[in-house]
Amino acid sequence: MKKLFGLTALTLLVLGLVIACAAPTPPPPVKETVIIPQTKVVEQTKVVEQTKVVEQTKVVEKVVTATPEPTKPPAPVKLTFQEPWGITSERGVVVKGIIDGFAKANPNITVEIVDSMPEKAKVISSILAGKASNVMMMPEDWVAEFGPQNALLDLSPYVAKWAADKRNDFYEPVYKLGQSADGKVQYAVPWFAHSMALVYNKGMFKAAGLDPNKPPKTWDELYDYAKKLTTADGKQYGWGLVGKQGHDQAWMIYTFMWQNGCSLMSPDAKTVALNSPACLEALKFYLKLKEVAPPEATSTGGGELSAQFEGKRVAMWLLGPWVVASTLKNVPDIEVGTAVLPTPKVKATTIGSGLLVIPATEKNPEAAWKLIDYLTNTEPQMQILIPATKFVFRLPVRKSLLTHKWFDENPLYKPFVESLGYGNVPIPTPKWGDVHNNIVQPEFNKAYTGAITPEQALANIEKLGNQVLK
Repeated sequence: MKKLFGLTALTLLVLGLVIACAAPTPPPPVKETVIIPQTKVVEQTKVVEQTKVVEQTKVVEKVVTATPEPTKPPAPVKLTFQEPWGITSERGVVVKGIIDGFAKANPNITVEIVDSMPEKAKVISSILAGKASNVMMMPEDWVAEFGPQNALLDLSPYVAKWAADKRNDFYEPVYKLGQSADGKVQYAVPWFAHSMALVYNKGMFKAAGLDPNKPPKTWDELYDYAKKLTTADGKQYGWGLVGKQGHDQAWMIYTFMWQNGCSLMSPDAKTVALNSPACLEALKFYLKLKEVAPPEATSTGGGELSAQFEGKRVAMWLLGPWVVASTLKNVPDIEVGTAVLPTPKVKATTIGSGLLVIPATEKNPEAAWKLIDYLTNTEPQMQILIPATKFVFRLPVRKSLLTHKWFDENPLYKPFVESLGYGNVPIPTPKWGDVHNNIVQPEFNKAYTGAITPEQALANIEKLGNQVLK
């Protein structure tokens, strides 16, 4: 206890008792003092809080001295954030707006956007040389390739500090895209994602006598609807089909296979699993849709198909949320409908993600993680959906956001977000990339053109693919 006016508190107490015995006359009234607690402590200044308790003739005084440690402002930090879109493009403008929000919330951290991605072959060398950006956005196949090479920082310790309501709020298929095959290492955290859903023209449904609010739910219904939406004059077709050899055709066929319970690879990822009765049934159904697709489908890719839908050449097709936004903008008289993809057995779709990584050689990982943590918060996640241009190009990865009022006002995007919960990726492992590009795509296309049978295509994929996977 510190001294007050040269006397200890104990001495005051004793004196008070003596005075009480010697003079029974009550003491004069004590003025009540209201002390407002101080919220700020100035360095080298003693703050005294006096508490007076009057009970009979006893007076107790308490002295509190506070000498806090001086606080220093955080040191300024500069980060670079690498993403693939031009800063002045529609997507780049959205990204810049989100990064500006981070800068406002973290005034000591400056973020420079690098609006281009290095060539895949140069990523490792740039990381080893310490020249990579502090935070980078990567597709899932890059993460699957570079993570096991120890090129990316293990984010597991950072993710472990998240509250359970944040960690459990991610769509699990998307979240797993950033993990090692055994799930023990978190190489990346998803920033946003995309999925595929059914997109259709409600006006064409009405004209064909179909209920525009009841889209097909099974393959049989899909084919039946497509037949009714195909006109005899050859001007309109029920289904937009990709017949051009390439990535778009392959993943679309994969999607039908997943819906029929297929897998691309064996559980240990050592052999091809496509040569099965279920996968054959799915491939045959895809080829059956040629009957309700435009004859020019043989040379149609994803880009051409978008033009066919906006040109009212086809009534239904499957693609991502960006096509909804572009159609509403480019052809506002089309009444667009969306739904979860029709399926014979299980709900399945194709997904992809923009994953956030920190190079393994990063010297300031705490600041880099702050940026990743911010980008995965709910408010910045919603900024992906509500840019000033009304251009929706990707989806948030937090499940709770589906209840956001924005989705009540824009229900066309709900099926895409819901589909993230049962998504699959066209390239599940780095080794599958060679099989996908060099074997699957040409064999699928041979089956499409009739050069070989579907059975022969799957047998060839199995034989040649297994040689690559050895």
